[in-house]
Amino acid sequence: MMKCGICKAEMEEATVSYTEDIEQGVIVIRHVPAQVCTECGNTWYSGTVAAQLEKIVDKAVTSLSIGSEVSIINYTKSVA
Repeated sequence: MMKCGICKAEMEEATVSYTEDIEQGVIVIRHVPAQVCTECGNTWYSGTVAAQLEKIVDKAVTSLSIGSEVSIINYTKSVA
């Protein structure tokens, strides 16, 4: 099992929400697979997940409609 880079406690698999605050608004990506520290709550994403998050955010930035300040996206549906 992975150890936390901050407090050295155990990390466990979980699904989390990832939030990106950009100039046009806020993007929330739900159901993101991650490793979360059982002590301090530090969150770590695999390289694959981080790359997918970047793609999802880039797409969401270009598709935020005028007047809309929040975009909520389901990670599992976006990478399917």
